[in-house]
Amino acid sequence: MNNGEVVKQARLSEDYSYIIASDGNRVEFDDPKVVHVWLLPTGLYTIRLLEGFFEKRGWNFRCGGQTNAGLLQYARRLCSGRECLPATAMAGATYKDILDNRGENEISLYYNMDQDGPCQNGAWPIVWGTFARRLNLKNVVFLAWPALKNNYLRKGERFAAEFAISTVVGDLLDEAWGTLSCLARDRDLALKTFDLEVDRVLEGALRGVPALASALKKWAENTARIPLKARVEETPKILLFGGLNARFIHEPITEFFTEQGIIAKVVDLTEGICWLESEHVVRYGFKRGLAEPSGQFNITSLLLSVFNPKNNLKEASMALRARLHIAGIVSLMKRYRKIAKKSGLIYDVHVPFLDLLREGSKYVSHNGFCETPITAGRFICSLRSGVFDGLINVSSFNCQPAMNSQAILRRLANNIRIPFVSIDCEGPWISANQRKLLETIAVQARRLRP
Repeated sequence: MNNGEVVKQARLSEDYSYIIASDGNRVEFDDPKVVHVWLLPTGLYTIRLLEGFFEKRGWNFRCGGQTNAGLLQYARRLCSGRECLPATAMAGATYKDILDNRGENEISLYYNMDQDGPCQNGAWPIVWGTFARRLNLKNVVFLAWPALKNNYLRKGERFAAEFAISTVVGDLLDEAWGTLSCLARDRDLALKTFDLEVDRVLEGALRGVPALASALKKWAENTARIPLKARVEETPKILLFGGLNARFIHEPITEFFTEQGIIAKVVDLTEGICWLESEHVVRYGFKRGLAEPSGQFNITSLLLSVFNPKNNLKEASMALRARLHIAGIVSLMKRYRKIAKKSGLIYDVHVPFLDLLREGSKYVSHNGFCETPITAGRFICSLRSGVFDGLINVSSFNCQPAMNSQAILRRLANNIRIPFVSIDCEGPWISANQRKLLETIAVQARRLRP
């Protein structure tokens, strides 16, 4: 793409604190030429919150868009088809953005998960390195992700808090939007009113935690006045779960149930963020000989390990920070869900991340660190909550943790009273046979809800 000339790849510095451009010069994250491109499919309101926090820092922000068939066509130019669907989707989003949106003098920073295995995304650094050499573009960084191991791109706890607030509040607003889009008496007017109220929440978030709580309280009071054609308590509800995979493929299923007058919720993004944060706790705990979540996630034990001179201080500190981050996220979830529930549009109950991990690890070890035990734990905890009238495990067909979870859930589902199905998707679309399964789930869910 550069007349046969092999360009020097741009990259992040070793300490992740700045960008080294293709010409070797140092470039700061807030340089006007730098654009931070978000690729992971997330809810609209999480995107808007992230955009606000990035721009508050002086960082240019752009979103790669939701996964669809057209986006996957772009991925065919880079991928073989053997990659997992999330990798293919994000490759397509990257390539589409390069062709359609990227400026000539832009320094592009593409946000992709940078995580160790055993999931396929453990190989993503190699994959994206291959893409970089194949595309041969100047001033493009293909792998950036704010995580504990890079101290959130060297921006520390404040950036971590902003990231957490974006996912927690975004999840709540997505849940409320799903309720309203299904039950509003005048849907267009209701969603217009809803978006006006959401604007105040987004503005409050940028002013700090107290302002956010106040804005969310006002949002709940005002949206509670929107007329509904049925009570939320009397309306059937379906949960779509399956880890971060569900984010890439849920839309046609969600739309189907909304058309049927059934509220459909996609499992919270915050659950996936907690899982990613837990990696350091699990790996460090297993290294110390602790195999159960109760021992690995014990804050007192982690705190003592930091002051034990026999331990690796860096590993112990990162594990403790990760555990405290999870506790902070759980606290935000409980606090903001309590406020948002007064809107009458929030119906789900808070399930702490450790409950998911404990329940799931009874059926499959969590020490391999993949999403299978979290998916199993979500299934069990959702059954106990009594909130949902149907559960759907949405998985991409070439994701090994997703396939493992199906084997576990199939056995557990033999003894439950609410409808359940696992669906393998090759992309954000459903087949005629899958639609028949969803129709059956819809009929059964209505029977359960008096």
